[in-house]
Amino acid sequence: MNEDHARHPAFEDIGQIEVDFLGQRIAIGCVEGEEEKALRLAKRFEIDAGEVTKAVSAPIEPIQAMLMAGILVYDQLEQAADIATNDHV
Repeated sequence: MNEDHARHPAFEDIGQIEVDFLGQRIAIGCVEGEEEKALRLAKRFEIDAGEVTKAVSAPIEPIQAMLMAGILVYDQLEQAADIATNDHV
């Protein structure tokens, strides 16, 4: 995050970045030193949330898109874990 921006009080003791997400500029915390990784992952998640908004039949709130995208990501993680577990049996 640029030094000329005030740090969000919730993230004073950790890394902090600002991301453009679904049309909003949002400050979030991250692991100190992993700001670039956090930016990359936030961009991926924004793409996933955008895909959700395209898939539904009517406009939804950004929080709904984020929750739906998060659920889809967790579903993918569970499927990958199941595959990994079955490969080791």
